[in-house]
Amino acid sequence: MLFAVGFTAVLVIGAGIAYGESVLSLSGRGVIWVVAVAWAGVGCLLNGRSCGGVHCRIDGIAFPLLALLGALNVLSVVSFDWNLFWLAFVVVLVGSFVPEWTWKKYS
Repeated sequence: MLFAVGFTAVLVIGAGIAYGESVLSLSGRGVIWVVAVAWAGVGCLLNGRSCGGVHCRIDGIAFPLLALLGALNVLSVVSFDWNLFWLAFVVVLVGSFVPEWTWKKYS
């Protein structure tokens, strides 16, 4: 799981820096961000299957769906600010731990 999180962080930060240095277009940055979130989601889904953590199962479903929305944004099927994308990511990430804090850790 650490690899999934680390790889995702490297992709997100690297794409942000490349965009800031005008090496990468906005669409290119979006594609990399979508891949990073999808990668994290698949990692969470696989980890959730082995460890049974509630947050892993929630993130494993929500992150690929968020990546799909991000892909639709890159393709201009829908239009929203990428800050909203990352806000949704953080809300899902933090929100996925609430059941563990209040209810149970493993399903």
